[in-house]
Amino acid sequence: MIDLTGQLHVVAGAGGGGIGTAACVMLARAGATVLAIDKTDLGRTSAAEALDDYGAHHHVVQADLVDEGTVAAVLAEMSAQTGPVRGLVNVVGGITSHDLIAPLLAIDAMDIFDRLMRFNTVPTLAASRAIARAMVAHGQGGSIVNIVSAAGLTAMPYGAGYAAAKAALINLTRTMAVEWGGAGIRVNAIAPGSIATAKIGRQRFDGDADEKDRAAKTVVPLGRRGLPGDIAGVALFLLSDLAAYISGQVLAVDGGMLARPPYNDVDGLPVFMTDPALRERLLRS
Repeated sequence: MIDLTGQLHVVAGAGGGGIGTAACVMLARAGATVLAIDKTDLGRTSAAEALDDYGAHHHVVQADLVDEGTVAAVLAEMSAQTGPVRGLVNVVGGITSHDLIAPLLAIDAMDIFDRLMRFNTVPTLAASRAIARAMVAHGQGGSIVNIVSAAGLTAMPYGAGYAAAKAALINLTRTMAVEWGGAGIRVNAIAPGSIATAKIGRQRFDGDADEKDRAAKTVVPLGRRGLPGDIAGVALFLLSDLAAYISGQVLAVDGGMLARPPYNDVDGLPVFMTDPALRERLLRS
């Protein structure tokens, strides 16, 4: 039911073996021509390797998404060969260093906040503007999907800049949807929960696999961390005509994590249910 044959779709932040790379593969499998953009050599290489099995018509370029002129030029060249751009997935951001995980009262907290805000908002805004201008010009509309984070819907102690940036992207997504809707451009956001990614060339913050699995089972109702394909599949849906009347929305893809009451303990019971007999009966059932 999803056939993107003949359509040009852009993945911004395509490398690294995570959500961006999975989105490239998902789009290619649906028939789309993929323009994959990544800033780093390593990211470009990993995206190209992932697309190798899906034909030679895809294009992988190295570009800084903040440079709207370069993005527009690359897009114009690609569109001349394949037709107008119809979709964009923005997968840029994150916390790239242990040094950027710090309390709000840290000496360098303001510098950290500024760096995280810019890194997690400006590339997505710039890429969206470049793509939206092209969509307005060709008059056929399109769809933009911004990958945000569940952290943008709640608090993130010791990562305030990251969470605030993702909250800002949620607001930007809604503003884009309203401003660009008249041109037939739909804009939505996906808020992933904890996703297990390869993070090629990126610093990791987690422990071994057993630790991650145990931690996930205590907070994720589905009992596991998400996979890049879990997010890419939702992006594919939002880019397709199946989502033709969806715009300005934020969809949490988190295994039910945000639905879990904050007052539940590790057993999944409310902290005020302390009666031993009641707890035993509920847990046994």
